[in-house]
Amino acid sequence: MKNEPLFKIIAIAGIAGVFLAFASAAHAAGKEITRTGTYTTSRGGAGTLSSVTTRSGGVVNRQGTWTNAAGGSGSWQSQANWNKATQTAAVSGSVTRPNGAITTWQGTDVRTAPGVVTESGTLTRANGTQATYTATDTKVAPGTWDKTEVVTGANGKTIDRTVQTTVDGNSGSRSVSTTLPNGQTVTRDAVFTQTVSPLPAPTP
Repeated sequence: MKNEPLFKIIAIAGIAGVFLAFASAAHAAGKEITRTGTYTTSRGGAGTLSSVTTRSGGVVNRQGTWTNAAGGSGSWQSQANWNKATQTAAVSGSVTRPNGAITTWQGTDVRTAPGVVTESGTLTRANGTQATYTATDTKVAPGTWDKTEVVTGANGKTIDRTVQTTVDGNSGSRSVSTTLPNGQTVTRDAVFTQTVSPLPAPTP
């Protein structure tokens, strides 16, 4: 499938990640959030995943890895720099697939209302082709965020995603449904454990 490489990147790591979970507290005391878990897909795929998020002084850094059932591993990282005065953030990131191909993205997040962040930007694949993305991330209940996203390729074809993330105490889940340009819908479900700890105080 021609769209398969781009789909895999989107399904594993997302574009800009779910910043809303951390955006409302981006200017609070520094914290580190660690997640480890497993995932399955409607295509019979499965694997493990892990991520570490740090946030302090309006800066959110995330990095993670995943390993599929065949033993192939990939990694991703992203940054968001929030401006409290304008309620916007400059975001960027990259994904390295198991075959070494790297896709990057950059864009802007805007908090348009309490619990609502809109996202837009550009994604550049390893072969140089580009796509644009738009998304809306909404906090629908304590610990629950819903995200809708559209990725549009240079040929005008679109990939549509919906993501629901729920965190309850030290555990959570994330369900992703992706509709490809040919109309086929595939899903990915993950469960994870989460720990939150304060960052060490700065060295004098």
